[in-house]
Amino acid sequence: MMFVKSWNVTGIASSSRLIPQWKDLRFLINEILKDIKTDEGINNDVVVLSDWPETVYQESHHPQNKPFICFYFIDVNYFVSLNWVELYGKQMQAVVWIQKKGTDKKGVIEKVKFHVMEQVPPIEAMVHTGSHHMLIAYCGDMRLRLFGDHHQAFLPLGTVPCRFSISCLCYDSEAEMLLSGILGAVVTWFILPNGRGLRMAQTVPLSGGELVQGFSLNSAQGSLQVLCENAVSVFTHQGQGQLKEVKKFTLVTSGSSITCSFACVSQGTFYAGNGAGEIHAWSLDKSNFLHSFQAHSLPVVCIHSRPETYTLLTAGGEGVLREWNLASGNLLRQLSIDENLQQLKFIDNTTFFCQSTSAFSLHHLPYFYSLFNVCGSAPKKLQRVCCGHNWTRILCVTEDGLLRFLSPVTGELLVITWPLLIMSMAVAWAYDSNREELFVAIHTSEVLVFDTTRSPCPAKYLVCTSENPRDKVRCLAYGRSHLGKGLEGLMFCGYESGIVRILSHCSFAQIEKTIHTGAVLSLSTLEGSQENSLLCSYGKDNIIHLTEAVLQDSKVILQPVSKVLCGCPLKHMMLLPGCVAAISENSGWCLWCYQDLRIASESKQSFRFGETKCLHECAVTSFDVCFSLKLFVTGAIDGSVRIWDFWGRLITELDSALQFGALCFANNRGDLLLTINQSIYIVSCLKLLPPARLIHLRSLHNVDEIQEVPKPFLPSFFFLFEMVFVPKFVYLEQGVQELRGLKTLVNKRVIAFDNTVPHVVEESRMSLAVEDISNLQLLEAKSIDLSTPDSKHNRPPFVAPAQLQLAGWDGFNPYRMLQCFFGKGKQWPFAPDCYIPNSVIRASLWPEGTPIFLRYDLYLPYQDKDLDMTEFLRPQSSSSVTLEEGISKSKQKDKPKEQKRTSFNVLESTTNQNWVRRKFSERLIDNIIETILNLTVYCSVEKYKKYFDILEQIFASYQISPRLRTEVACRLLKDTTHYDSHIRELAWELLERLGFMSHLFAVPLAMGLMDSDKSVRTKALYLMTRVTGIQTKTGLIRLLKKQEILQEMQLEIIGEASLGQLLGIEASDIRCMLTHVQWRLNENLTLSHKDKPFTFAFTVPKEEEVELTAEQKFIPLPEPEKIIELKKRRKYIQAKSKELSMYGVMYRV
Repeated sequence: MMFVKSWNVTGIASSSRLIPQWKDLRFLINEILKDIKTDEGINNDVVVLSDWPETVYQESHHPQNKPFICFYFIDVNYFVSLNWVELYGKQMQAVVWIQKKGTDKKGVIEKVKFHVMEQVPPIEAMVHTGSHHMLIAYCGDMRLRLFGDHHQAFLPLGTVPCRFSISCLCYDSEAEMLLSGILGAVVTWFILPNGRGLRMAQTVPLSGGELVQGFSLNSAQGSLQVLCENAVSVFTHQGQGQLKEVKKFTLVTSGSSITCSFACVSQGTFYAGNGAGEIHAWSLDKSNFLHSFQAHSLPVVCIHSRPETYTLLTAGGEGVLREWNLASGNLLRQLSIDENLQQLKFIDNTTFFCQSTSAFSLHHLPYFYSLFNVCGSAPKKLQRVCCGHNWTRILCVTEDGLLRFLSPVTGELLVITWPLLIMSMAVAWAYDSNREELFVAIHTSEVLVFDTTRSPCPAKYLVCTSENPRDKVRCLAYGRSHLGKGLEGLMFCGYESGIVRILSHCSFAQIEKTIHTGAVLSLSTLEGSQENSLLCSYGKDNIIHLTEAVLQDSKVILQPVSKVLCGCPLKHMMLLPGCVAAISENSGWCLWCYQDLRIASESKQSFRFGETKCLHECAVTSFDVCFSLKLFVTGAIDGSVRIWDFWGRLITELDSALQFGALCFANNRGDLLLTINQSIYIVSCLKLLPPARLIHLRSLHNVDEIQEVPKPFLPSFFFLFEMVFVPKFVYLEQGVQELRGLKTLVNKRVIAFDNTVPHVVEESRMSLAVEDISNLQLLEAKSIDLSTPDSKHNRPPFVAPAQLQLAGWDGFNPYRMLQCFFGKGKQWPFAPDCYIPNSVIRASLWPEGTPIFLRYDLYLPYQDKDLDMTEFLRPQSSSSVTLEEGISKSKQKDKPKEQKRTSFNVLESTTNQNWVRRKFSERLIDNIIETILNLTVYCSVEKYKKYFDILEQIFASYQISPRLRTEVACRLLKDTTHYDSHIRELAWELLERLGFMSHLFAVPLAMGLMDSDKSVRTKALYLMTRVTGIQTKTGLIRLLKKQEILQEMQLEIIGEASLGQLLGIEASDIRCMLTHVQWRLNENLTLSHKDKPFTFAFTVPKEEEVELTAEQKFIPLPEPEKIIELKKRRKYIQAKSKELSMYGVMYRV
């Protein structure tokens, strides 16, 4: 799939509050504390939050006994077996296990036995009928048995004959109707009053006549899901026992029956598991297939989704329960339960029971966190940012280089930066809330500033903060203060040299001071608005300096307050009201009060300090403070998280099976944000804090924070360009700020939304290296006269490529154009904050439109010294060169040059078309596709990729005729056996990108799994998993052994031909392929016999010429044949070129 620069503006929806309002929070605290007796005191034990699974109850039965466990709920949970035999017993009993409510969520299990009058045959299906207080069982003998529930001591009530074999039972309490599944139909029953019997209501036939595997009720949507062998049908009740089919979910790959399903309404996804251990997902609204993956080695017995944690739980017959992260698809953890698992069912989000061939057990799988935000990339830093009174944001920095602000109330994405390539070098961040500017240090002396008034945030300007380019910016901090003269805040900047500088638009505030003898490692300011602007800095000299910015004689100065000589290096440091907090390299907690620091400063002594004992057994990677509760939180490299008070006493510990990453407090109430993989989770203060802390929290006079409305995601048109111009300012001495021109930032990434989750996508552009573009020396203007020929070669002199220089334009240097606006009666349209938008820059520099070198890549795809470039370069006023003229002029050259010239001409012409925004005729598109197919016969790997990138754009923008779809697919299938491994790898990739692949492509992909080149094998394995869902050799062999596989391939149509016809495949080929798969592949589909050559290949019916390698070497062919084929190709291309020119398609540089 090709990612085009387009954006989903409506993809971001609002969400409800995740943080309760203060009045509601106080009510919840009172509910928690109402049972605590104040005269007994309050328990100060450490709070431990755990998500480790626990076995609540387990009991084995007689090995020859095959009991059936039925669950139902009436005030408490009941688990019933009517044919239970104790492990060492002989007598059959009716047993009920009652899970009574206890002090914890696990409750208390009570077992009650009942004597049975007669033995019950092996039960195949059983269900409880709710308010009727009956159990209905089917034992495989064409009869339904009725029993009373625990209220009637499970006494038999009678039998009801049926004319069919029943596979499953279900009771719908809302419709008060019994459902039974049979072969090819669903039978509905009415329960007679007082439980006197059953009456059949309706037989609902199912299309396909498949056996009903089970039922699933969706009370949220009022629907019934019927699980068949290869599809799930959704029915709604029509009254009087009538059902109506309204939707159907069909398996993309057949061969294994559906075993279970689950509908997650909040996520809008429907999941189904099958007998092969695969999980399939569909859109709940549109019923379209989304994806599938291999979850287990044996049949899937249960699927359950937890929207609160954005995870999917699956259980397989091998006795393993697995939890998957739905954001990344990663396996989070797994729980081994019991081998030969027959039944597993969740009775709520944390409790499930399971039945194996030997035991019945009840398990508790708790969680203490809920989903806050899905980032799309792993967060590496979380930080709470104060933006004003009762107004904060959560700054999240992810590994893909994006910076985003999240709402601390709803978790919504507020704004997000645009993924410029330079952001991969970001090392520090700070937010100026007054000017709504986000400062980013980029590992140089420069700081990039983003405009956060829009989403995505555009680059606003670049500040070169030091005249010494080697003095890199190490850290940033912003302090809100009221110093006077309009200064509402100061941006502090720490350097490698030990200098601390203030960045400001006001010249009287642009000062610097050398504070440390080594690099400044960390800066910190007070949260919120302050009268004075205190700055705390820590340097490589192992000293903490407390400095105050004051306005003195109309100039800001940095005035020292005190300093602390640290006993050991620090990892984290934070300035708090009245004190400085830090975490040492030894994972110890350090705290100093301002008063102690000032006394030490007045006595001219360096204040030394002690630290607490080690907080973690390994290095602390994350740290934050909740000052209102006098608590701080630490996260270690091993994923452990602990909360402490200011005296170093442990308050709360998170004992998790998962590994947490970056963290911070969401607010001053103690709600905690944690990261797991690509998601952020929140832990409520109600769970984190012990009763004593909750009492203190209740006594605080907190107010609700502002619930900010997300800014709409409206990308600028100028994000379509590969280069973005940013004004570059330089800070000089005496507070002078000078404009030094325009900085070009490379823009080769886009943001693609998966529903509401942003992802960074690299564009497939063949461009210069990033370093070459960013440091490109701009040429001076020269007068070029193309009419003056070179006497030696009888042609105009060679000039720079069209993308680098244009005739008749006054130079490539944009800043030279900018300079003419100063001192000549013209003024550049500066905004008050010195921000020059890209629209202003481009409109002023190029009033007639953006030049081509800014619209397309600064790279000439084909450079040849012998190529006469002037045939393709013309002044804009002259007539454009058509494709036909380009080819006719090249006839006088030798054959290799003619091939190069024609290839270059068509490449340039097609590259410069905007396939998305322009509409061409069907005939023209057909001609272009055929020309591309012919040009790729003799081309390098780079050209091959470039041509097919163009073809992919055409496929995405136009309706392609069936004939050409067949030709393209045939060509790519042929290229999967090409002698060049790079071509083979690209051919497999393009088959998927152009939309040709289906699950039946597992057959030709099996050939790719045994390719001689490792990269080709890796690509084939990726496509096998992604497209077909097959991840094991067993699954592939099962598909190849299917008797109807050849018939299905003949029915799979690609354009005008079937897949079987394109491959030329027969039954003998399948048998041969099966032999190679069994012998040469491991269970994970990797190659096992690499030393043996593999010669198997499908015969593609059409004959095509051999292609050129990147070194332009031909495969030896008979000379007469080569000449004939070259003439055919040349004549064909010339004919197609004439057709193109007939449509008036002109290509200009």
